[in-house]
Amino acid sequence: MFSNPTIGESLTDDSIMFYELSLDTQERLLSFASVTHPSDKFWDVLPVAYIYQNKAHMSQTEIDDEALLQLGII
Repeated sequence: MFSNPTIGESLTDDSIMFYELSLDTQERLLSFASVTHPSDKFWDVLPVAYIYQNKAHMSQTEIDDEALLQLGII
């Protein structure tokens, strides 16, 4: 679906971008928002969530869960 590079372009960044989510979470988020592309919600340029810790110390699952929690999906 969309590229999923290693976690964060900047590991000290305090945001979670759409492309940093796992492919499963990306699909789940698009379905929940009833959109077909991240640009429909400006997620191609804006963060989907913010964190208050270093992403370098977080697993992919923790990043996915944090984004889903902040968006009210889980």
